[in-house]
Amino acid sequence: MNKVTENLRKTAAKLLQDKEVEMVIGYGLGSEAVRTQPVFITSPDDVDKLVWNPFCVNGLTKYLSDLKTHPGKIAVCVKGCDSRGIYRLTQDNIIPRDKVVVLGIPCAGQLSYTKLASQMDVSGQLNDMEDKGEDVVIKTTKGDFTVKKSEVFLDKCVTCEHHNPVVADYVVGDTINTCPTPDNYDEIKKFEAMSTEEKAKFWLSQFNRCIRCYACRNICPGCTCRECIFDAIKPDWVGKEINVEENELFHLTRAFHLAGRCVDCGECDRVCPMDIPIRLLNKKLLKDCKELFGMETPGSKEEGGSILGQYRLEDPEEFM
Repeated sequence: MNKVTENLRKTAAKLLQDKEVEMVIGYGLGSEAVRTQPVFITSPDDVDKLVWNPFCVNGLTKYLSDLKTHPGKIAVCVKGCDSRGIYRLTQDNIIPRDKVVVLGIPCAGQLSYTKLASQMDVSGQLNDMEDKGEDVVIKTTKGDFTVKKSEVFLDKCVTCEHHNPVVADYVVGDTINTCPTPDNYDEIKKFEAMSTEEKAKFWLSQFNRCIRCYACRNICPGCTCRECIFDAIKPDWVGKEINVEENELFHLTRAFHLAGRCVDCGECDRVCPMDIPIRLLNKKLLKDCKELFGMETPGSKEEGGSILGQYRLEDPEEFM
């Protein structure tokens, strides 16, 4: 058991024993060696289910919006990228900050299941892991596998902005002192350089594969409307068709709703069963907001709100 897992279990146990929280949301072992799954701990006797490793890819903050009426306080484990979702929820008045106990975990990067599955047998159960700097040894019931971390990092982790949580009531790991790699938006610039026809062809081919499962919406800490516009259409059979036009409307409407609000956690990409690069849309709008308004990545600090929901006299619009 690694040091972070040990500290996490001790902290969770004390919070539950002292009745400071009624529930701890964290990570538990998954169905395969390189998977974890969310766990909801309500008893000190169950804290041994909590784990921390480079497979804790899930963002857990969205659960808070569903548990906002749960009695007592809730503790939630967050990485740096996830922690921005805490401020997103509190800025949107979804849940009071004093109802949440944030268990911050410094994160050096998470490993992609898809990339790992191409290099090793992931079907076993995890026995142990050994970090060897550039490599990691994953010991499973199917054998021991050595992989280069740089080859299996999640794409978002390559340009991580916050290795350490931006908000935490308890930090259960050592602070990471490495400087974040600035995002130069190279991928976005490639799309910006395309012609209108090329962009339309690409995105329509992506939207054509969408099955409207709403996984991207359901995982997003910025999608917290009491009633989504796409659930509010009456009668129910109007506007609910699964075709490229309706899918385009859904994705573009959602992207603009998140403009200046998306915390760039990358969960939309991770959960999409059709591998649609949804994050590209949000990254384009994030880039524009940063260039036009000097905006930080949303959720980076406690104060703030939606760029498109406020104005300043120095904003670069003639009518201002």
